[in-house]
Amino acid sequence: MITPPFSIWARPFFVTQVDFFAVLFFAAMARFSHTIRATMADEIRLNDEERGFAAGRVLIPRARPGARGQIASVNVSFPGGVPKRPIARTTIGTLGLAGDGQRSKPPVHGGPSKAVCLYGVEQIGRVNADGHDLYPGALGENLTLSGLDLGGLAAGDTLRIGDAAGGPIIELTEPAAPCKNIATCFSDWRIARVSAKVRPEDTRWYARVLREGPVQSGDPVELLDPAATIAAR
Repeated sequence: MITPPFSIWARPFFVTQVDFFAVLFFAAMARFSHTIRATMADEIRLNDEERGFAAGRVLIPRARPGARGQIASVNVSFPGGVPKRPIARTTIGTLGLAGDGQRSKPPVHGGPSKAVCLYGVEQIGRVNADGHDLYPGALGENLTLSGLDLGGLAAGDTLRIGDAAGGPIIELTEPAAPCKNIATCFSDWRIARVSAKVRPEDTRWYARVLREGPVQSGDPVELLDPAATIAAR
């Protein structure tokens, strides 16, 4: 009996085309699983210490359509990381601010639903009153607002920035979960102080871009009513 050149005994020493793609598939799945686990590891769990933080919550009145504020600082970093540094002006696009970058890829950071990160002067003041050392851009936000307390906003709220006719319009999508990269901003390294699970009034917000446009420090910001939001889509 003649044995085929590539018998079942010889096959373990050869990688077929199917084997090659199987290896690539499982390698990609392993990398994706690692990213998800890393993201979950950064999520804040409510232990007894963090419940102490929650006990200090401040109730911020719900902002009404027409409420106004302004851009206190426009912040970017490239290729990414914190802190983000203030610049005079830039452009807001559907994937973020021109000149800005993210070291982590979507879904951790960036992407259309996390194109812009926002924080507020009012929030910085409340956090620093607890002995911490925040400043515009310290937590990696792109836009630092003042006069319009983000603690009074919610997912789905839309903000128009700058000129009514051509300024960018953004929609809040979800709170930004704190991670270890911002720990040095806190005197006790407890990043739960700005977790939406613990102190929702002082969390950062992600936003998607409904209309692109220029932005600069000092631009007015207005909370739009739902009808204007639908028109902007």
